[in-house]
Amino acid sequence: MNGNMIPVESRVETKIIGGMFGLEETRGLHSCIPPFLEGQTILLVNARSGIFLLIELLSPSHVWLPSYLCGVMLETVNKSSANVRFYEVNYDLAVPSLEWLSDVQQGDLVILMDYFGFPCDSSCAAQAKERGAWVLEDACQALLSGEVGRFSDFVLFSPRKFLGVPDGGILTCRRKIDLNGIDLRNPPAEWWLKAFFSTVLRREFDIHGGNRRWFELFRQVDIGGPIGHYAMSEISNMLLRRGFDYSGIAQRRIDNYAMLNDELHDIAVFPSLSSNTVPLGFPIRLENRDRLRQVLFDHEIYPPVHWPIQDVVPQEFRDSHRLAKDIMTLPCDQRYDTHDMKRMAKVVLEELK
Repeated sequence: MNGNMIPVESRVETKIIGGMFGLEETRGLHSCIPPFLEGQTILLVNARSGIFLLIELLSPSHVWLPSYLCGVMLETVNKSSANVRFYEVNYDLAVPSLEWLSDVQQGDLVILMDYFGFPCDSSCAAQAKERGAWVLEDACQALLSGEVGRFSDFVLFSPRKFLGVPDGGILTCRRKIDLNGIDLRNPPAEWWLKAFFSTVLRREFDIHGGNRRWFELFRQVDIGGPIGHYAMSEISNMLLRRGFDYSGIAQRRIDNYAMLNDELHDIAVFPSLSSNTVPLGFPIRLENRDRLRQVLFDHEIYPPVHWPIQDVVPQEFRDSHRLAKDIMTLPCDQRYDTHDMKRMAKVVLEELK
């Protein structure tokens, strides 16, 4: 037997939970075009390029960002000449006050976030638009949720957070703006090949076991992702249009979330799941987050942290910093079943005791 091969019996017990998705292995083609590909869209190499292009197109004086966000978003905005302003997001991932909107000016860009698949507060979007601002709804964590983008001018999606594709970001325009003049080019070849091979290696690892070279490649790809006029690859475009059973994926995520919620309701950030929400994962909060996370690592379970904001967001936003210290996301995506969810919940509950 190959020394890198893990026997089937062992893989059942040591199956890792979490991490990047392996390249989708299609066993049949699906004809249903998903909602995130409908309408006027720009198909980009990643979501950060969508933010970059939109700021370039609109030239806003100010870009308003939530105080709880991914640092890559701020890095992308900082590449423009726009001034960054933050608005408060509290410990429950809600916007506690709309008073900040009084400072929003005509032509500003307000970015709202659909955290973990849960649609943002529509009143923020409505009032920002009343003041003449543009509204971008960051739906990177809400690819399959319903009611996304109803009150926004633009919507941004990131398929790689949900599906086995090597690249992809989608900027959808809900306003009558001509996007045809935007020329896109292929992303850097070396970067894209690393992105592609990392997904292939992860798929092979999930099937056969072996080394974890895919993880190092993924880290290189994630850190070095291009920002600019870069197009989505044809393979990702094809897979997104024909390669996935979206209704089945959504239902598996919902069922897995419900299973975890039954066991871990007391530490859930969102202890109920609305009918329109397809979750990214199952976010939990607890004061000894890092200790529990290490225990989960020891059991081959890898919950991400969304997000570290220590050197990203001003310290005055205390609730957001407290949340960043306590939160982590348990995977509940379509790769896993009842056995996996029970195994993960058991580890968490035993540690909490």
